[in-house]
Amino acid sequence: MNQYKLLVIIGLTWILFFSACKSKEVIVPSYLYAKPYTFTTSADKSQGAPSSDIKDYWIFENEKILGSFGIPSDIPIQKSGKTPIRISAGIRRSGQEEERMIYPLLNSYTTNVDLKVNQTDTIIPNFTYLDNCVFKFMEDFDKNGVQFEYNPSFKLAGDTIIREKGSKAWDENSFSGKVVLKQDGSILEIYSEVFKSLPKFTPMFFEIDYKNNVPFTIGIYATEIDGNVEQVPLIVLKEKDTWNKLYFDLESEISSRDAGTEFRIFLRFSNILSAPIANPEIYIDNLKLIHLD
Repeated sequence: MNQYKLLVIIGLTWILFFSACKSKEVIVPSYLYAKPYTFTTSADKSQGAPSSDIKDYWIFENEKILGSFGIPSDIPIQKSGKTPIRISAGIRRSGQEEERMIYPLLNSYTTNVDLKVNQTDTIIPNFTYLDNCVFKFMEDFDKNGVQFEYNPSFKLAGDTIIREKGSKAWDENSFSGKVVLKQDGSILEIYSEVFKSLPKFTPMFFEIDYKNNVPFTIGIYATEIDGNVEQVPLIVLKEKDTWNKLYFDLESEISSRDAGTEFRIFLRFSNILSAPIANPEIYIDNLKLIHLD
């Protein structure tokens, strides 16, 4: 073997050696600890109470998505130095556990973090509604009267909604709505005002907090321009012994209808005659119909 070939072999050997070493290098990450969030609504009460049920954080590093994380979370980031971080609020779309999504009606939390290798920076995200949210309907039971109408086709004597505060309310210092069903087999249906001009193809959600030992149904009445009325049940909320929150996505249901269709939201409560509950208890609060302008 001549000297030239020997030098080539030695050179290639060193290149392969250092390449192998480099491939085994481990990048030591920086860490971000995202604590449980805060949620703020406007001080003038025009956005209602700060009720929320954010399930996940969607984390973006310099607008590159790192993934969806539980709350709270330790997030490793393969970077150091000043880094833009954006956190979006994740919810269960229409109450479905398998349908996780970024809630499009909330601002993302943004910050710049000076990341340091093998060190943890702690942040507390704060979320607010977007400035262009339109609160088409709200009922928090803190005003005299109730904004819903009773469907006279079903209402029996004694069946009603009353305002109640205390330990069973969503906030013991404020009122919640308590549904009263006096008889076995009672059906009580309430519906909102008529919405004549709901926008199409824009995020639109119905929010509600509830606690119940009797299932109840949420849906819409759709009145077409020819006067035809269709009742559309959308979801049955099963029993919850603690307060729960639903974000129901109405965009596709509203957008699929013909122009000029009018809508009402309804809630139907019933104590089934075949298997009545001895002491039915249904509480509701913080009902909001919200869409983007």
